[in-house]
Amino acid sequence: MKQTFLHIVSRFKYLIALVVFVIFIGFVGEHSIINRIHQKREISELQNKISSERDCFVSDSMQCIAIDKDPEAVREIAREYYYMKNSGEDVFMIKDENSEEDE
Repeated sequence: MKQTFLHIVSRFKYLIALVVFVIFIGFVGEHSIINRIHQKREISELQNKISSERDCFVSDSMQCIAIDKDPEAVREIAREYYYMKNSGEDVFMIKDENSEEDE
C-alpha cells in the first residue's frame, strides 16, 4: 500500500506542487486573489467618496467666493442654512418626508 502511495506521489509530484501553489496563492496569505478582489472593491468605493467630496468642495469654494464678492450671498446662505430672517418676517420650514438629508 505504501509503495503505491509513494509511487502515485512521485509520479504526480509536479501536479501536486502546482495544485498546492494555486491554493496557496488563491486563498491563503496577504496577497491572495480574494484579498485583491476586496481591495479593488474598497478602492472603488473610496474613489466614489473622493468624487463626491470633491464635488462638495467645489460647491463650498463657489460659496466662499460668492461671500467675498457679494453681500447678498451672505444673506442667502444665512437664510438657507441657519434659518435666519429679517425683522418682521416669518419663516416656515417644510420638511420633505422623502428627503435623505438630515440637516
